[in-house]
Amino acid sequence: MRLGVVCASLFLCASVSTGGCVGHAQDAHEPGDRLGTYHATGKLVSDSCQAGVLGVTNDWQFDVKLSRERHTLYWLNGEEAIPGTIASDGVSFGFQSGVEVTLEAPRGVQPGCVIQRTDSASGKLSSDSTTDVPRFAAEMSFSYAVRSGTECAAYVGVQDGFMGLPCRVSYTLSAKRTALPPSLD
Repeated sequence: MRLGVVCASLFLCASVSTGGCVGHAQDAHEPGDRLGTYHATGKLVSDSCQAGVLGVTNDWQFDVKLSRERHTLYWLNGEEAIPGTIASDGVSFGFQSGVEVTLEAPRGVQPGCVIQRTDSASGKLSSDSTTDVPRFAAEMSFSYAVRSGTECAAYVGVQDGFMGLPCRVSYTLSAKRTALPPSLD
């Protein structure tokens, strides 16, 4: 399998919080009270991965849906509902999720290569209202590491590979609620 195709999935739509997967014909189940669809704009803060294949850009935009149920905030990326927590102040939130991507399957005594991606976000909603939240701001990061028991040296220090592992890409986000996108059924 080509490095570019597999590694790109580590950043683009392999999981959870990228938000870039919103807009699929089927939305994820939306638990709790819907807060709406938000258009988020991200600014790159740091990129220790320096892996061109990840598609990291200085500016990043995507749409994401949010819903909440008591002290749980759901980040709805079109694939699944990622649960996070809302702090006792009613506006601070955070979540963490992850995915593993096999870049190389084990063969015989060769251990293969599996990259673990952990997505984290923390931020503030613009209102502690149960359903009227016009904006949010957050810091979001994607951390990449080699899963224990695997060997990924062939993907480090090569063209389209990682500068080093573990590494991290982080963004600041600001988001504003928009009209719901048209159905793509």
